[in-house]
Parts: sequence; C-alpha cells; structure tokens
Amino acid sequence: MPFSSDVIELSDSDDDARAPPPSSSQLSWNSFHEELVDLCSSDDELPAPGEPAFSRGLGTAKRKRHSMSSASSRSATLDHGAVSSDEEESPKKISRKTPASGTKTTRKPRKTEEEKAEAKALKQKEAAQKKAQKAAEKADKAAQVANEKATKKTYLEANKLVIDKKKTLENMEIVFPPSLRDSELEQAFRKHTAQFNMPVSIGSTNLVRGLDVFAWRRTMTAEYDVESRAWLPVPPHVRDEDTYLVYVKVDELARWIKEEDGAKAVVRRVRSACAPRKVQIFVMVNGLMLYLRRKTGIRYTKPEIERALAALQMAEHVHLLYIDKVDDAVVRLYDLSADLGIKPYKLITRSHLPFCSDTNQKTGTSPADTWVKMLGQVHRLTSAGAEGIAEAFPTANSLFTAYEQAVDARERDRLVMGCQIKRRADGVAKERSVGQALSQVVGTVMYSADPLQLTYKAAKGGVAAGA
Repeated sequence: MPFSSDVIELSDSDDDARAPPPSSSQLSWNSFHEELVDLCSSDDELPAPGEPAFSRGLGTAKRKRHSMSSASSRSATLDHGAVSSDEEESPKKISRKTPASGTKTTRKPRKTEEEKAEAKALKQKEAAQKKAQKAAEKADKAAQVANEKATKKTYLEANKLVIDKKKTLENMEIVFPPSLRDSELEQAFRKHTAQFNMPVSIGSTNLVRGLDVFAWRRTMTAEYDVESRAWLPVPPHVRDEDTYLVYVKVDELARWIKEEDGAKAVVRRVRSACAPRKVQIFVMVNGLMLYLRRKTGIRYTKPEIERALAALQMAEHVHLLYIDKVDDAVVRLYDLSADLGIKPYKLITRSHLPFCSDTNQKTGTSPADTWVKMLGQVHRLTSAGAEGIAEAFPTANSLFTAYEQAVDARERDRLVMGCQIKRRADGVAKERSVGQALSQVVGTVMYSADPLQLTYKAAKGGVAAGA
C-alpha cells in the first residue's frame, strides 16, 4: 500500500515553551514519552504507517509502557507499606511531667537514727497488739465453743431416761439421828450402800427432842420445767426431802399406846417441826413380831396393838414398817432411799407419758393381742382389766368412736365402767367390773386433749378396780 514519505521534523528551538515538571500522576506518561523520544531519535527509519512492522512497534511500545506503569505502582505500594510498618514498630513516646516554671522541688529530710528506731519500735508495738488481739479473739471463740459443748452435754445428761433406782442413790443422802452414831445399824447400812456411792451422814441434833428421826437430802443438778417438758440443768445444791422416818422400839411404842393420843401426839410433833411443809411420815417399829410372841411381860395384846396402829395410820396418814433384825432395817432403809430417788422420774412418766408407763413394751402376737397390750399401758389398768375392755371394744376405732359419740365428759368418764374383769392381777379367778375411777383414768388417757394432765389424780376419788 503506497504511503507518504514525508518526514515530520521536530523542532529543537529554545523558543518553544517548556512543559512544567511532571507530577506523580503523570509519571507513567512521562516514561512513555521518553521512550517515544528515544525511538524518534534513532537513526533507523521508522516503518511506514500501515505496515506490519509499524503495528508490531506500536504493540511493543504499549507493553513496555504497561510494564513500567506496573513496576511504578508496586514500588509506591512497597514504600507505603514500609512506612506503615515503621510507624507501627516505632515505640511510643513517654511524656514526662516537668515542674512548672518558677517552682522548686524539695526533698524530704532524711530521718535520724533515733527517729528510725522510734518508728521501728512503734511498728513492732502495733504488730504485737494486733497479734495479742487475734490471740484473745481466738481464745474467746474457743472458750465459747467449749462452753456450748459443755452446756449441750450437761443438758443431754440431765434428760437421760432414768429407770434404775440404784443410780439415783449417789444423789440421795440419808441423815441418821445422833443416838445411832457408830451403831450396828449405821455400820451395816454404810457397808450395804458403799457400792452405790450413797452419802451417809449423822445429824448434829434431833429433829424432834426425844425421838430418833431419819431424814433425806437430795443433791439437785436439774429441775423439771413443765412448759418445755424437759429437765433444765441448775447449779448443784442440796434440798431437803419431804419424807421422814421415826425409828422406835416396841417398848416405847407400847408406852405411846398407853397414853391417850400418845402415838398421834408424836406424829404431830414431827409435822410441827417440819411446818409449813407438807411431809410424809414413816414409823419403823423394831421388834414388834418378837414382842407379840412373848408369853410374859406383855402390856398389850396383839389385837390392842393392831387396833392402836390402825387408828394412828388412819388419823395421821402415816406408813408403818415392822422389823425384827438389823438386816431387815438396812433393807427397809435402802428400799425407801431408792424409792425416793426414783420418785420424780416416776411421777413424770405417769403424768406426761401415761401411755408409755412401762419402758419395756412387748409386741403382740396378733392385732387383738396388740390392742390388749396397748390398753395395758394405762396406769393402774391390769392385763385382766385390759382384756375386759377389749372384749367390749374389740378395736381402737370402736373405742374412739364411742368417745366421740359421748354426750359430755361425764359420759366419757363412765364409758368403760361395767366392763367385766374375770380374774385378779395374781391370776386368781374372780369376776368383777371396771369401777368409775378406773374408767375415768382410761378416758383421760385415751381422749384428753391436754398433754400435761395428771392421769394418776383422776382416780383420787375412789379405788380403781382391777388395779
């Protein structure tokens, strides 16, 4: 294809206006411009437009310009990344506060050796005080814990169920009359009760002039509280028991009987000496049986003596004991001391646990036998009486239903009265019926809503049949 051979001349004149310096955005174009200048300044002839060589030249120029532009971009990116990493890795400057202009910094004066020693001693004193305070607090806490443990232990010991009367003797003290000091009776009694640690003492004076009177004292370590229904520990103290025993020989008793109201006057003198307390009096007669066996030297016959003693017992409500030997007197005094020791626990058992007066309860062989044994736990009700009530009311439901249907308290007290009892407590066949007093006891135990009601007082108005 024909083309023009005219050559375009580039002017080298200095008169032409100079182009401004290239900016960063024109870097690639300037590079390409320089390349064009190099191509144009070559001595070789340029291919004519339209020829294949001309087209290849243009492609080569474009590729060079693109590669140079890419290289320039990568260089700029690397430079920016380097600057960023340097900025991140460079440590932060720490700003220090400088005193304001015109101000002076003053240092504290150094302490002297005496001041240092005084400060050290003060610190040691404070540390010792803190240590002593901690030790005192620790000791107080330990003492409080020990006191709580001791109080709990004392409370549990006081509320143990006492069923063995022998264990109560160590708190029961018997006081012998002065006339029996170093007597055979005192020595025998001390020997008999030594194994139970029972204290024995001799009175300094007679309670009643001219009479040998035994007395008892109890060491109290707990008192029963009715509201809480528990024994509360108290500081140990000695309390006089309201029981006394008059020891008399049969010859002296005969002299009392001879005088008008002689025996009664003796008992009244004892009561007067114990006033205003209400006391229980025993009279122990030594040698009565041997006296009645005599054939000579008898002032009164057996019926006369028995009549006089019965009158004394009914008029003054005293209890009579008869002995013929020292061993009999020792056994009587021991039994009486043990009964007095267990008495408070027995009263509480009957008062507040009337359904469980016997701590050794037996299991029935059948429901009917169990019901009979349950009824047998009622105070003063024998097994024969329980069988009679169970025959009329074969189940607990039938008895409670009858109590529910009763019109008033009087009818409930008489509900089981008339139930047949076929034998006595000793097994001898004897038919009789449950009395009103025993029926009242059964009604109180089975139906009373007051847990503190004393059931044993219900039968005070009469003698309970079947007891």
